[in-house]
Amino acid sequence: MENNKVLTLEQAFCAMFYFLEHEYALTKSEDIAIMLSSLDWTVLADNSGPPDPAAWEDWLDAVKKAQEDNPSW
Repeated sequence: MENNKVLTLEQAFCAMFYFLEHEYALTKSEDIAIMLSSLDWTVLADNSGPPDPAAWEDWLDAVKKAQEDNPSW
């Protein structure tokens, strides 16, 4: 896998979702299950974003923080 490949915001969001799905499979954590239910784009017929619109805004805030904390990325 290339370490320098750039992901779109949507692809990075999906990667985070898949990571959390994996963690849930390992732990069966109710907290992770609740988080996944608010982030799962596939539950919406038009795949327009997470069912909880605030989750997308929180994601954008997290991306901005990561960019500010790691400007060389």
